[in-house]
Amino acid sequence: MSSSIPGMAALCIVVMTSLAGCGGGSNSSSSGGGGGGQSPTTVTYTFTGAAPTAVASRVGSGAYAAATLQSSKLTLSIPNGTTEYAVAFACPNTSLGIVNFSSNEEFVVQRSILDGTSFTEFCTNPTPLQVGLASAQVNASAIPDTSFVGITAAGFTTPLPWLGSTLTVSSPMVTGTSDVFVVAYDSTGLYPLAVRVLRAQTIPGALNGGNPVVLTANDETTKQTITFDNLPSGESPIEVPQVTFYTSGGQYLQLQTGTPALPATQYPAMPAGAVQNGDYYTFFSSATAGPAGGAVGFESATSEGGPQTITYPSPWTYSGPSAAALPTFNFSYTGFSGPQPVVETATIQWILGATLANPIGTSFNSIQVSATQNYQNGATTLTIPDLSGLAGFIPSPPSGAALDWDAGIAQGTGFQTTPPNGTVQTVVNAGSFTVP
Repeated sequence: MSSSIPGMAALCIVVMTSLAGCGGGSNSSSSGGGGGGQSPTTVTYTFTGAAPTAVASRVGSGAYAAATLQSSKLTLSIPNGTTEYAVAFACPNTSLGIVNFSSNEEFVVQRSILDGTSFTEFCTNPTPLQVGLASAQVNASAIPDTSFVGITAAGFTTPLPWLGSTLTVSSPMVTGTSDVFVVAYDSTGLYPLAVRVLRAQTIPGALNGGNPVVLTANDETTKQTITFDNLPSGESPIEVPQVTFYTSGGQYLQLQTGTPALPATQYPAMPAGAVQNGDYYTFFSSATAGPAGGAVGFESATSEGGPQTITYPSPWTYSGPSAAALPTFNFSYTGFSGPQPVVETATIQWILGATLANPIGTSFNSIQVSATQNYQNGATTLTIPDLSGLAGFIPSPPSGAALDWDAGIAQGTGFQTTPPNGTVQTVVNAGSFTVP
């Protein structure tokens, strides 16, 4: 992650492997509690998405050792008297959608049996998805100020100009069964004035059984307020909150995209009739704090679409680790307190040069390590581990490499219920140095 993007992107990295999740990379969830008595504690990791290219584990203060998955699961036996352990995994090389630009990513999660005994980790699947064309006839005559209409099943759409009569709208979507949003937009093409959710549609094909989708007043969105608390002194929420609505079927619509189609203090809520059990909203906002590279963030998930409050944590001032191939990060911060769990996360990233297989573009390597409060047990430092001696893991960055780093601390309940519900506060710093 480039240090020139200190806000949302850096915060996303921190939250991604700790308490919430923002897609791609690694996403963790837990259940249950640690074992007791004289018996070992069994901890299970289930890997979803693409299969990791390498997995390793460590129990207590022992060395990392290569591990083998059984039916996409890793089972660890933590002996009585030992509480800490770690799991490391490397994900398949993933294209970023840019010609000859891809990523090699390695994740290390350090936990205690006090954190639970069942977890899920995720690697982005690099296999291209099968796509087909979906189409719908849309009539938005009853929606005032409509300028564009569109259909989408995955966040963003490219709406067509609304000309005042029923319009056939087409869009490529992932094949299979999917919820689809039919949306009327204002003149910006960003603010949804009305939304209809078509559940369990077959892709490719004509939506709504081939019948026109006639949007009415019952489909109109409503403006709701967002209140900001504890905004860093002298700063403002320059990144307009991102508000996303998810269906229980796993599809989503960006309601507020970070572009100021509305003031930062407002967002469009879904029409009541479009919301079903299992649907939910997520709210994300960040603000710069302190020197370059510093930011604070807040993310929440809720099934309620009413007024929202975004409460930022106090900023964390950190100039970064000493330059090293595998640096040690200092997470001294007193801004979080109370019973909610805390996770510390550090990431290093460096660009690779051109190769015979990739003569034009570039790739980058990324290593991320996270540790729970229970694992740290009062410690405030975290070191990027050296797993280069194990097959399938990333070599350490070479001397002279330009290395970007991110470090963050997250506290919150996480989003472990169904539908997701909870909050996460995050503080982050970012920077760069040349490896000695």
